[in-house]
Amino acid sequence: MAYDAPTPAELKLRYPELSAVDDAVVQYWLTDSERTVDQSWFEGDYKRGLIMLAAHGMASNGIGASGATSGLPEGVTNIRSGSFSMSISDKAASQSVEGGYGSTKYGRQFVMLLRQNKGGPRVTAGGCLPAYDQFNGYAGPLPPWVL
Repeated sequence: MAYDAPTPAELKLRYPELSAVDDAVVQYWLTDSERTVDQSWFEGDYKRGLIMLAAHGMASNGIGASGATSGLPEGVTNIRSGSFSMSISDKAASQSVEGGYGSTKYGRQFVMLLRQNKGGPRVTAGGCLPAYDQFNGYAGPLPPWVL
């Protein structure tokens, strides 16, 4: 199986709330996402990563609906009509202010894939080998790779 780029139809299938966006616009964002998601990713995550990052890019730039399929914007907890009043959850407000991938649901989904494919630095404990005495061999227990 090869690394196949997703089509605008596949993005719209995964995120129906973006189905009203023109295919040329979706294709632009899918192509733009290829700068971040490349073929060093796991093959099974490649398409999903491109789709999620493209959807995040569109939502961050005000393209398409950013809310759930219920029609309410993400994070809205209460709406009144007379003398309009709206409440937003603290979590949604802080994510929006934070910016970056945390500002959209698509970005938060993308971060999970990003961590699976491009985990951070691996840190190992430092140490030294036991001192070697040329007459008596190792001064301490032998490391497992010597046995």
